[in-house]
Amino acid sequence: MKETWLIRNAGNRRLILFMLGWGATPNAVQKLPFPAGYDVVCYYDHRSLRPLAAEAYAGYEQICLFAWSFGVWVAEQSCQALPLHRAIAINGTPYPASPQYGLRLKVLQRTIRSVAALGGNVFKDESAPGKYAPAGDFEEPTPRQQVEELDFLAEACQTLPEQPHLPWNRAYIATRDEIFPPARMRAYWGELGRDFESYHFPFYTPEIVLGELR
Repeated sequence: MKETWLIRNAGNRRLILFMLGWGATPNAVQKLPFPAGYDVVCYYDHRSLRPLAAEAYAGYEQICLFAWSFGVWVAEQSCQALPLHRAIAINGTPYPASPQYGLRLKVLQRTIRSVAALGGNVFKDESAPGKYAPAGDFEEPTPRQQVEELDFLAEACQTLPEQPHLPWNRAYIATRDEIFPPARMRAYWGELGRDFESYHFPFYTPEIVLGELR
């Protein structure tokens, strides 16, 4: 698991913590217009997991978690000790391998192996910018790294002990998500779920983040 700080200023007392999804980098969120007074940290490249220690964030009055895609499950493994002010799930559930609440894991595994063989990147497609993550300043994972990350996540989410659920405040569900089926996410989140018009990549709608900072 990699850690990158997009903003880290002395005097800031509020933190935005992104637990990004499989194959993503801070490019996914670095161009969001973050309000003043917030530090911003991203966790990604989940080829390993580690718990985040509350002591590392003791100087913050508020921690707002935004977990995207597989990052929802990763957050449940890594953020148990954090005193979260708000926890927002985006296009994911705590059960990513569940046939009731999760993604089409076998389809995704076949897809990523095909992409790796061709040397492509499933999150980049200039012809469809509304569906895919934009380019940015951070190096993108290689196809091999994407395969390694997905293999690790697919195994870990089915073998590691289940953690207590985080106190989620909201779950955003993209109506055109092709990775996590919207109906499965609605089935899990119930009244916490809120539909929005988008694909699996959600951050072309910055209000999902900015509107939750209270």
